Amino acid sequence: MSDEHHSGLLYGLEQRIPPLPAFFSALQHVLAGLVGIITPPLIIGATLGLGDWLPYLISMSLLASGIGTFLQSNRVWGIGAGMICMQGTSFAFLGVTVAGGMWVKAQGGGPQDMMAMLFGVNFVAALVPVIVSRFIEPLKKIFTPIITGSVIALIGISLIKVSVINWCGGEKAEDFASMSNIALGRAPSGLSSC
Repeated sequence: MSDEHHSGLLYGLEQRIPPLPAFFSALQHVLAGLVGIITPPLIIGATLGLGDWLPYLISMSLLASGIGTFLQSNRVWGIGAGMICMQGTSFAFLGVTVAGGMWVKAQGGGPQDMMAMLFGVNFVAALVPVIVSRFIEPLKKIFTPIITGSVIALIGISLIKVSVINWCGGEKAEDFASMSNIALGRAPSGLSSC
């Protein structure tokens, strides 16, 4: 029996991935992130009646995601993890964002006023994680690996039902769990096994 410790990783942190696996890994990240990146601006734009601004909202979401992912991957100015961590928009702020837009609309504001409020509030709110990130080390005493790991595991477990329903075609699909839906849902995992 060998005393060597095997981590099970295919590639190390600083190791260069061959072109074909790198291409499929990049494609998988883009496809996995695309829907999550463009859906929040679609919901916000549709709810607030910002139809003319939708291309702009989607473009800004994609641009911000690209910049964030680049910074996260390349550790520019010490920012980021130094590995591929897809950055994107969040569904967590949809309720507050839509409520803020509705408030501006109720005050007589137009689409430009709503857009100004959306970008202004999000710009200021983006400073909060930047400031909090300076206190990560002391927070590690409170948020231990057991706590953070449990929370992340529970988030994943809570998404299983949604994933299976969507994989089978969605809640109201007439052809729910048909072979075509299941085959289509299986395609991304086929890509990841390349």
